Amino acid sequence: GLEIPNSIKNECVSKSDLTILKDKIRKKLKNINHKYLVLIDLGFDGKADRDYEIQTADLLTSELEFKGFRLGDTRKPDVCIYYDKNGLIIDNKAYGKGYSLPIKQADEMLRYIEENQKRDKSLNPNEWWKIFDDVVDTYNFAFVSGEFTRGFKDRLDNISRRSGICGAAINSVNLLLLAEELKSGKLSYSEAFSKFECNDEIVIDN
Repeated sequence: GLEIPNSIKNECVSKSDLTILKDKIRKKLKNINHKYLVLIDLGFDGKADRDYEIQTADLLTSELEFKGFRLGDTRKPDVCIYYDKNGLIIDNKAYGKGYSLPIKQADEMLRYIEENQKRDKSLNPNEWWKIFDDVVDTYNFAFVSGEFTRGFKDRLDNISRRSGICGAAINSVNLLLLAEELKSGKLSYSEAFSKFECNDEIVIDN
């Protein structure tokens, strides 16, 4: 896997830091369009949540074979995708100094999971869960950000214990590397979903 430079982890991210990081990743993307390197910038841009969601959904559905799209409105997850019987509920979080997954936002993800499990219109009249095909019967959750900090793993564990499903955190760099492995055929879609069973951060060895 690729280590995020300490200057990116510990301080506000400079454009030069991100340029160096993108240059390293660019060399590893043989099958994924390099336009998606913008995800690395967006993950550290606290004012770019909407664009971050849009580009994440586009990467997963245009470059890869996932179905789904960006939802991203009030009382809806940011992005939902599925392939065959597996579904993934995604929350994008763009933060300049990294994302620690606060309790409030962990509870928000838990609510989405429970709404999807119960599928009761009285809980959420927008019925966002209809995005998933009827054959989907296995779900995971994911947080996508530029970088993760402090106690995010405890919150992942907490969501998993309370909901009965597993999830993961993945930064923009590793999301791109995961996409590359999928498109190259090195990784199957079922193997990709299994990575979101870890209740930890996904790191792609590439």
